[in-house]
Amino acid sequence: MKQMEKLILKETKGLPPNAINEVLDFIQFIKKKKVKKRREDIFKDSLSLELSLLDKRELSHLEEEFKDYKELYPHEK
Repeated sequence: MKQMEKLILKETKGLPPNAINEVLDFIQFIKKKKVKKRREDIFKDSLSLELSLLDKRELSHLEEEFKDYKELYPHEK
């Protein structure tokens, strides 16, 4: 068992049940917050990937759309 876990057990030993419940609530809050952060990070990563793919598809589409543009529409000076 890690030193911090031992210290937490030592410090909570002998606390009344309502205090133990508060400690448990806090631990669950921290875990929930960490899971939420991980989900947000995963979402941001997948969104970034999707946007980069969209950029590539859009560029490909534009290149195809304007293929031979200079030959078809020469610029006159």
